Amino acid sequence: MSFRGSLIIEGEDEWWIHVADNFRTLPRASGYPEIVSAVKELQAESKGIQSGCILAPASASCFFCRLHLPPELDSRDRSALIYELENHLPIDAESMAADFAMLPPAAQDQTLRGHSISAVAVEVDTWKPLADALEAADIPVTSITPSAALAIAALQEKHSFNGTNTLVLCHDDHADLITLADDRICTWKHIQIEAKTLQRHKSLDLPAANQILVVNCSEAQSKLIRDNAGPIQIESEALTSLYLLGGKTTSSNPASTHFNLRRGHLATEDPLRPLNRQLAWLALAIATCLITVILGSWYRTTRIENKISENLQAQSAAFQDSFPDTRVPASLLRRVRSEHTRIMGSRNATKQIEVPSSATEVMGLLLASLPAETRVRISSIDIRDGDLDLTFQVQHFVEAGVIAEALSQGGFDVSQPATAQKDAKTFESTIKATWQDREPATNSQPKYEPAISIKDKRGKSPSGTLDPPLVMETARISRPEYDRPKVNTR
Repeated sequence: MSFRGSLIIEGEDEWWIHVADNFRTLPRASGYPEIVSAVKELQAESKGIQSGCILAPASASCFFCRLHLPPELDSRDRSALIYELENHLPIDAESMAADFAMLPPAAQDQTLRGHSISAVAVEVDTWKPLADALEAADIPVTSITPSAALAIAALQEKHSFNGTNTLVLCHDDHADLITLADDRICTWKHIQIEAKTLQRHKSLDLPAANQILVVNCSEAQSKLIRDNAGPIQIESEALTSLYLLGGKTTSSNPASTHFNLRRGHLATEDPLRPLNRQLAWLALAIATCLITVILGSWYRTTRIENKISENLQAQSAAFQDSFPDTRVPASLLRRVRSEHTRIMGSRNATKQIEVPSSATEVMGLLLASLPAETRVRISSIDIRDGDLDLTFQVQHFVEAGVIAEALSQGGFDVSQPATAQKDAKTFESTIKATWQDREPATNSQPKYEPAISIKDKRGKSPSGTLDPPLVMETARISRPEYDRPKVNTR
């Protein structure tokens, strides 16, 4: 039997204490300090055991009741169920610790509304001192489960009961008569093994069962039960072995046992007591992780600070080499920091920086777009990033519109020209335009080649320097067959 925990079983006349493979019995009248001392000694003799302990009250120390609850009472409300159980048991609600299990549909009374549950209770004053003494000795009590429930868990794992079955667990001259609906306890009586009691139980409480399984009985007892209850099946496993197997099942799978009385007034004051060691290791791991993160951050920060100091020293040395006997200005360091911040802030930018339009290119496009038949005197030209402000003089106000139209045809976005008469033969006009780069340059050749003829007021070519404002007369633009015009300047 591979049981690696601690199990304290209350017997009829003695205490059975199992710790792993070691076993000891104590008289029933032994005090709690003696029981705790025996458990500590057995744990010291055993190796590789679990620290948890299971208390198994005897059937004579337990109370069983089957309750039928009205529909309005919630079966999950344990406080209400305990006070309802108080009406059926000879102990107060404040003096008991109880657990409940919902019965399967086959065990429900179909003639009544509501649902039926089974309940098991023990007196708190009997078991709380022992549980507190074990906890004080650093032996956590994981569960308080009746010994009969441990045996049922072991038999269920071995036989896989289905439907209605009857168990007879014999203890010397007494026995537990238990009826199971699937694996839930429907009825439970602790009686003396005698013909009259068995006949009364059969006629009043024993339902039709698939089998009657008898455990830990003598030849005389098996014959007596067979004569008064009907055909039986004898279980070969000893009751003590069933307790150990049930304790192992309860430790590995607490849900397999339906009654755990380690709750209510018998609940541990520290719910995390069984996990204290695991929680301590978890806290140590978290602390180690935090210390590692802090040390790693400190080391990385130190490296960064050292690198920054080296860079500052290198900048200072480069400045002193370039400007000997000159103090390094603070503004130089601030400029480096500001440029670094700007670059770091735009490292993920996907939009390229827009390059401003060339004023020379816009000037050439302007000259190429002026009409050759119109005589115009340009007073001022202002070109800023493709925006053009042009002021010129013409002989008739209609010619201002012709120039505006020519610029529009040449690729400029032209606003309405503002024209005013300067004297009897001269009109002055202002045009605001914006160059629209519709076809980006594919080579280094210019997009225009205007032919410009500059003359003086008499129509002759000047021999010296022209005085502003200039008088420009544009000639016709002769465009070759390829897509780039040539400029023929006279």
